[in-house]
Amino acid sequence: MGSSPEPSKLEAAAPVPTETHLEAPPRKVPVHHRLRAHIHLPPPTPLRREILLTLTTIQTGILDASIYSSVGRVFVANVTGNIVLLGLAVANVEVDVDVLPIVVSLVAFFFGGFFAGIMERWTEQKEGHHSRIFFASMTLLDAILDFVCAILIFKNVVPIAPSGSIRLVIFALLAMGQGALLVLTKRAGLPEFSNAVVTNNYIDLSTDKNLFHLCGDVRARNRRAISLVSLLIGSLVGAFIYKYLGLGVALVISGGLSVVTAVGWAI
Repeated sequence: MGSSPEPSKLEAAAPVPTETHLEAPPRKVPVHHRLRAHIHLPPPTPLRREILLTLTTIQTGILDASIYSSVGRVFVANVTGNIVLLGLAVANVEVDVDVLPIVVSLVAFFFGGFFAGIMERWTEQKEGHHSRIFFASMTLLDAILDFVCAILIFKNVVPIAPSGSIRLVIFALLAMGQGALLVLTKRAGLPEFSNAVVTNNYIDLSTDKNLFHLCGDVRARNRRAISLVSLLIGSLVGAFIYKYLGLGVALVISGGLSVVTAVGWAI
C-alpha cells in the first residue's frame, strides 16, 4: 500500500518515439556547370580519337594538294617538303619555286605551334590529359582561318595564280592553323597518327613485327596505315576539288571538316 503502481505490460512494450529524418532530394547540378565539367575532361575514347585524327589528316591532304596546285609550289603543312623546296629555291635550280612563300609558310607553321604551346601552358593543361575544350578550340581556330582564306579567294582579294605578294596571306593563315593542329595530333595520345610528318609512320609501318598479321596486337599497325592512307585520300580529294570546283570550295570543305572535328573533340 502507498507504493506507485507498476507500469502495465502494454505501456512497457510501447515503442519510444524517435525523431525521423527525411532525406533531402538530390540537388540538380546546373546545366552550365555540367557542361563546364565535361569540356574540361580528357579527350574521348581511343576509337573516337582515331576517327577525329583521321579527319584531321584528310583535311591536311586537301589543303596541301589544293594550295600546291593553285597559288604556288608551297605546302602549308608538309614542313619536310617545304625545307627541301627551300633548298632548291636558294640554290636557284631551274624549278618553279620561290624563296619568300616557302619562308612565310615555315615561319607561320612555327608560329601556329608556338601559339598552341602558349595556350597549352596558359590554360594549365596536364601532360597526357589535355582537356576537350583545348582540342576543340584549337581545331576551331584552324576552321576559322580556312574560312577566312576561302572568303579572300571568293572575293578575288587573292587571285588564284602562282605569283604575287598578296597570296602570302593565304600561306601564312593556313600554315599557322596547320601548325596548331600538329600540336593537337601529338597531344592526343596516339603517336601512330600524324597529320603532316608521315615519314616516321612510313618506316615504323615497314618494320612493324605485326605487319602481315590478320589479328592480335595490330591496332598500332592499323593506325599507322590509316594515317598514311588518309593523307593520300585527302590529297586526291583536294586535287580533284581544285580541278573541278576551285580553290575556294576546297578551303570551305577543309574548314567544314575542321568544324566537324572540333565538335567531335568537344562532345
